[in-house]
Amino acid sequence: MSNQSGITADESLLGSFGSLANNESPSNVVVAEISSDNTTVKLCTTLSSVAELKRFAEREDRPLYLFIRDSGRIVFVSYVPERAPVRSKMLYASTKNTVLRQVGSNHISKQLLASLPEELSPEFWSSDASAGPAPLTEAEQVSARISSEQRIESARAGRQLVSQTGGTSHTLSFKIASGEPIPSLLEQHNFVSFKINLEKEQVEVLNTAELSEASKVPENLSQSHPTYSIYKNNGKLHFIYSCPSGSKVKERMLYASNKSGFVKHLREVDHLTMETVVEIGDADELETSQLEKSSPAALEHGNPVPGQLKFNRPKRPGRRT
Repeated sequence: MSNQSGITADESLLGSFGSLANNESPSNVVVAEISSDNTTVKLCTTLSSVAELKRFAEREDRPLYLFIRDSGRIVFVSYVPERAPVRSKMLYASTKNTVLRQVGSNHISKQLLASLPEELSPEFWSSDASAGPAPLTEAEQVSARISSEQRIESARAGRQLVSQTGGTSHTLSFKIASGEPIPSLLEQHNFVSFKINLEKEQVEVLNTAELSEASKVPENLSQSHPTYSIYKNNGKLHFIYSCPSGSKVKERMLYASNKSGFVKHLREVDHLTMETVVEIGDADELETSQLEKSSPAALEHGNPVPGQLKFNRPKRPGRRT
């Protein structure tokens, strides 16, 4: 069963659909969209004919829900252009069943998935599916298309990083967008931090600096959002994943589950080997001795294995000073 987004249809859409289903509207097509704040499915527009719908779809690169009246029946089409962002595709896929329940799925004679304006024709929804192999379900079609897009994106722009769902159909695909190669950045600076930009679906450089000593690293870590950072000291690279206590739950899950994928990208694509991989909460939890080439801590615990997590000893409970 697919996950539900919690988004519901508003009154304007329900009213327009009711008029369409009861033959009380001169329009033959109702177009719906998810609101910009992702809280409701609202009426986008109504159109008089399928020909007008095709022209409308040719100008759109976002997913839409289409309710089409044809020969006295209502056809529902999830219109998902191939060039639409992956996040939008998954949002519309997870909201579809809720919308159909609200308008009354008993009014819908057929449900289809389309990705091209040319598919929006009576021939498309009147074809006899039994004449060929059993078609994929909509969820299978969406999953297949997203997987294909992710493979293409990965080949173009870097390694695919898995999301908090562990590689299911909800996987997010991130590009590594550093402007210039990360090894080049580390030749110019000894500290580089990164953030995940959900809107652009990519990992970006957040900050660069030239630090005089390891003790300066904590003050260069974000105090409000998770970050990935690389600190270079005496030719050794140290990866720091910091997740401040005020971070949102969604951010925590996203950064934690993509950390290994990013480290792997650095190792396999950028050929950067991390001396240590440190995971902390707030910046003041960082033991900067771990970032020194021959610190007492490193000597006591032995040479760290590249890519191995370093967990700090829990602090004593009580008020912070």
